[in-house]
Amino acid sequence: MKTTSLDRWIWDKHGLDPMDRKAVARFQLEKIQGLFDEAKMHSKWYRALYQDFETPATWEDFKCLPTISERDLVERPHDFLCVNPKEISRIVTLETSGTTEAPKRVFFTQEDIHLTLDFFHHGMKIMCGAGDRALILFPAKTPDSVGALLSTALTRLGLTVLASTVEEAPALFSVHPFDLVCGPASWVVDAASLTKGMSVRSVLTSSELLDQSMRDRLKKWWGAEIFDHYGMTETGLGGAVECEAHQGMHIRENDLYFEIIGDKGELFVTTLTRRGMPFIRYRTGDRAVITTERCPCGSQIPRILSVRRQSS
Repeated sequence: MKTTSLDRWIWDKHGLDPMDRKAVARFQLEKIQGLFDEAKMHSKWYRALYQDFETPATWEDFKCLPTISERDLVERPHDFLCVNPKEISRIVTLETSGTTEAPKRVFFTQEDIHLTLDFFHHGMKIMCGAGDRALILFPAKTPDSVGALLSTALTRLGLTVLASTVEEAPALFSVHPFDLVCGPASWVVDAASLTKGMSVRSVLTSSELLDQSMRDRLKKWWGAEIFDHYGMTETGLGGAVECEAHQGMHIRENDLYFEIIGDKGELFVTTLTRRGMPFIRYRTGDRAVITTERCPCGSQIPRILSVRRQSS
């Protein structure tokens, strides 16, 4: 069993050993302190929110900071910006959890997008390699969308990448064998139901709940090893991904800090490295369980064991 590729990525990028949990905690707190200062200086929202708060010197100080919510993004999205609007290269508009709510908008600089591309590039190494052929079922026509970024990341790894719809999948399977298929969980299952008996080595699912029955069907129809991923637009698209142990999703902890708060286990996220529109203690609305126990793959990176999305 291979250790998750994120360990090596974090070491190469930051000189940070994920096995040294005290060093990781210091790194994350230092990132949060810098983020707090930048946000308070450059963002109208955070300047008002933190007017009575000093830079958190400890984790206890950090946990005393007020939280932010989806409604805040809906009502005052531009006030979150920490850069000149001219530096924003992509704006994602999302429906909110309430059917009558106005949409929320999330802003990205090109640097923010490159961070996600870097995570995709290294996170995918555990399930594919040069010479493989991949089918992307995520929408990929929009520049810097999940499908487009994933396609770029896989191409960098030496894969041949095709993007299609679920309906087009059978025709493509009749011509090309695929080593890897990526897409929203239900879309991948639908594609597998149309191509039963085809051999696919690895599957990456995301965006939706992947339950055990879906895993069983993918295994039965394709014989595939399934890797689940958790992420949302607010986390910068990428968030956490399974390793070969398949006992939870390893967190992108050099870019994100997750907290579980309250009796219901709500997941809060702080974006450690985003420049354009950073989030500090953002309520995702999702319910999750996180473990810090060492993974059977050997990694000490915390894992999301289960997550219940608010839209599920």
